[in-house]
Amino acid sequence: MKIFIYITTVISLMLCMNATAETRYVSDDIFIYMHSGPSREYRIIGTLDVGSPVTTLTYNKKTGFYQVKTANGKTAWVKGDQLQTTLPAKNLLPAIQKELQEAQIKLQNIDQKNSEILNQQKQSIIDKDNLIAALENEKNSLQENIIELKATNLELDLLQDTKDERVKMEWMLYGGSVLFFGLLCGLLIPSLPRRKKNNNNW
Repeated sequence: MKIFIYITTVISLMLCMNATAETRYVSDDIFIYMHSGPSREYRIIGTLDVGSPVTTLTYNKKTGFYQVKTANGKTAWVKGDQLQTTLPAKNLLPAIQKELQEAQIKLQNIDQKNSEILNQQKQSIIDKDNLIAALENEKNSLQENIIELKATNLELDLLQDTKDERVKMEWMLYGGSVLFFGLLCGLLIPSLPRRKKNNNNW
C-alpha cells in the first residue's frame, strides 16, 4: 500500500509543471484546507484563513492544485481556484473603509472651509450693502441740507433787497419830510405878527 502511494505521488509530481514562484492569497472563502498531495484525496494537514499570503511552488494541471509555501514555512497543496493574485475584499475592506473615512473627513473640512468662506463673503456683501445704504442716506441728507440752504439764502437775498428798498424809501420819506417842514417854516415865519417896538423916550 505504501508502495502504491509512493508511485502515485511520483506520477503526480511528474505531471506537475514548474510554476513561477509568486505570491497569492486565499480567496474570499472563510478558510481553505491544505492537503498533503495535489488532490482532495490526500489527507488534510491544516487550513488557511482568508487573505493569508502563500508562495506558489508548482502546479498540477490534472487536478488544478498548487503546491504552496505558507508564511510560517509550511508546504502543502491547495485548490488553484481558491487562490487569487490580489488581496480579497475582506482584507481590502478595512483599508478602503479607512480611506473612505479619511476622504469623508477631508470633505467635511473642505465643506467647513467653503462654508466659512461663503459666510465671510456673505457678511462682506452685507457690510458693503450697509455701507452703501449709509452713504446713500448721508448723500440724501446732504442734498436736503443743500436745498434748505439754497432756500434760506434766497430768503436772505430777498430780505436784503427788501431792506435796501425800505432804507431808500425811509431816506426819501425823511428827506421829503425835512423839505416839507422847511418849506412850511419858510411860509409861516414871514406871516407871523411882528412885535412893535416901544418908542417912549424918557
